[in-house]
Amino acid sequence: MTRVQMASSSRLILLLVSLLGLASPSFAQTPAPDPAPTPEATPAPEPPKIDVTGFVDVYYGYNFNQVDPVLRTFDVQHNAFSLSLAEVAFAKAVTPESRVGFRADLDFGKTADLVGAYEPEENGQEIYKHIQQAYVSLLTGKVQWDVGKFVTPMGAEVIESQDNWNYTRSILFGYAIPFYHAGVRATITASPKVTLTGYLVNGWNNTSEINGDKTVHLGATLKPTDKVTWYLNYMVGKETADSDETRNLFDTTLSLALSPKFSVMGNFDYGKEGDVKWWGLAAYAKLQANPNWAIVGRYEYLDDSEGGFMFIGTKGQTLTLTSDHLIAGGLKARFEYRTDFADEAIFSKDDGSSKKSQTTLTVGLVYGFGGKI
Repeated sequence: MTRVQMASSSRLILLLVSLLGLASPSFAQTPAPDPAPTPEATPAPEPPKIDVTGFVDVYYGYNFNQVDPVLRTFDVQHNAFSLSLAEVAFAKAVTPESRVGFRADLDFGKTADLVGAYEPEENGQEIYKHIQQAYVSLLTGKVQWDVGKFVTPMGAEVIESQDNWNYTRSILFGYAIPFYHAGVRATITASPKVTLTGYLVNGWNNTSEINGDKTVHLGATLKPTDKVTWYLNYMVGKETADSDETRNLFDTTLSLALSPKFSVMGNFDYGKEGDVKWWGLAAYAKLQANPNWAIVGRYEYLDDSEGGFMFIGTKGQTLTLTSDHLIAGGLKARFEYRTDFADEAIFSKDDGSSKKSQTTLTVGLVYGFGGKI
């Protein structure tokens, strides 16, 4: 074969191979099958979160009698900027999946001093005043057990000002009922509409025992509808170290949401220890004018004329008007006018005399925060 013939044959073979390549399927372009997926491991459940909340509460108060106001609970200073309370709280709620929990509220400021002042042991006042609450919880079926120190279930108001409708507390809150208890508490959720509670505690405002006797509390929370909540409380026990008299206290609070913007609330307290009796009622009305502003009125009537258990020793009334402003985020401001009246001249003046009334203006500022860890 000549060189020309060999070259021609080579070109013919290359042409045939090219044509066969174009006509045959392109197997190289078919994607390879994915490998079988590896089963993913079930993620471990996240550990229960701890809620952390806190706030700082400051106020300025002015008493037109020109002295520190009397028969007030925490707004006790005249013409002064005051740190009322700084608080940080840690809590892990119990659930059917995590049946053990706890709560601890740590308090600092003038309010902590005033609450702790009721502790019977002087050294205990310095220790326990910083622990508003501290208890451990256990859920067994429908019953939650709490053991430790906790705030009282009595009354329509609480120690934290931002959780109340008004800034200043009623006389009933400060003088007719206790602040806290130490002991055992059982809470039973009987139904979505009924919750029952029982307490066995040392007594009123005493983390340490004073007489060896225990105080019993029975309570119920009724919520027939989303707009109605009714609290009923009864407490009985011997509360005085050098007396064998039994103290009884009945307390009830009813709140009604009459509309999305207007709510009312009423509180009644009746107490008796031996021959001493005291009682009072408070009525509240709240208008939520817009999401950032509400106006609240409170009227209170007191009868402490049979022994002076509430340090009044007479009959009295209070009238309070509060303008509540949510400024931004967790910052809230409250502007409040209040007048206290009495049948006798029990309110001091700067000249040493007394009169039957005192009027104050108060500005409160509270910043709150919260999160989980």
